[in-house]
Amino acid sequence: MKIKATIVVPTIREDSIRKFLKEWEEEFFQNPGFDTSLIVIEDNPEKQFQIARNESIAHYDWRDIDRDLGENSWIIPRRTDCIRSYGYWKAWLQKPNMIVTLDDDCYPLEHYYHGKNANHKRFLLSHWNKLNNEIVLDRISWISTVKKIRPRGLPYKRQYKKIRTANVILNHGLWYNVPDFDAKTQLSLEKSDGLVDFEINQVIPKNFYYPMCGMNLAWRPEATPALYFLLMGRNKDGESWGFDRFGDIWAGIIFKKIADHLGYEITSGYPVVWHNRASNVLANLKKEARGMVVNETFWEAIDAIDLRGRTVQECYSEISHKLSLGGSYWNILKKSMQIWQNLFSPSSYEFSK
Repeated sequence: MKIKATIVVPTIREDSIRKFLKEWEEEFFQNPGFDTSLIVIEDNPEKQFQIARNESIAHYDWRDIDRDLGENSWIIPRRTDCIRSYGYWKAWLQKPNMIVTLDDDCYPLEHYYHGKNANHKRFLLSHWNKLNNEIVLDRISWISTVKKIRPRGLPYKRQYKKIRTANVILNHGLWYNVPDFDAKTQLSLEKSDGLVDFEINQVIPKNFYYPMCGMNLAWRPEATPALYFLLMGRNKDGESWGFDRFGDIWAGIIFKKIADHLGYEITSGYPVVWHNRASNVLANLKKEARGMVVNETFWEAIDAIDLRGRTVQECYSEISHKLSLGGSYWNILKKSMQIWQNLFSPSSYEFSK
């Protein structure tokens, strides 16, 4: 029986999405193990291009968001990759076995790189295996009691043991060629193109946080009510929300808090994709400036919340009510989070694909 997977891709560039479709055609639509659907979210008021007709591809724009969500459509930001949250909800409605999101400039690794990991298990199967506890990973088994020097008794050989993942709900895939740097780091490097072999295949430890990048993610559908990528970029009227490029990072912090509370694990590492485009570093610096300040303490505000919920949806609702950050943006954000989690009810299945 084929595994049902739904892929969500935001785009604003016709050339990029056409290249994306061509590069992934074999993996997504000629894969004997998967029944794959693709959701393309075009970040425009109306479609500026047409995608070749394919019953497995759905192509949406702002009009579709407004039609489906009505007066609540404001919770989906515009002019930002975080518009993909709408696609997550549409994917959840399809009741797949696995939801995946990719950026439109991420391609199959083996098309560009033939070294380490290039012939690792195929992309969808690798994500699926991670979510189904079939991957054995290294986990640190010894911790030093001091810094810089080796205390007596600490083994000299590799201090890791093999563990089998258990109850994994989300897998964070990585990227070669153009890594996910912030603008400050990117400016400090003379050249970042072509970077490979820096990934770590790991389980993110309980009570630790990590920078979740939305370029290459897969999760079990029950995680979706807590994977809202927040209010970034602009609102539907074109006004700035004041933050950008932190939607995935902050969503990752919130979701890790919930996963730890409910006993889920999160893995990071394989599969790796080839990321082919470096965004404008100066534009990113401007977009990230305000968020970088908040990012230093946002995780502490989430970490301080005492969760009591028994499901992902209950926990997300708790966070939306208990988040201590105040001010206009945060009050509106908490309201948007509450509306988002309310979308995930049995009646939501009444919407058409």
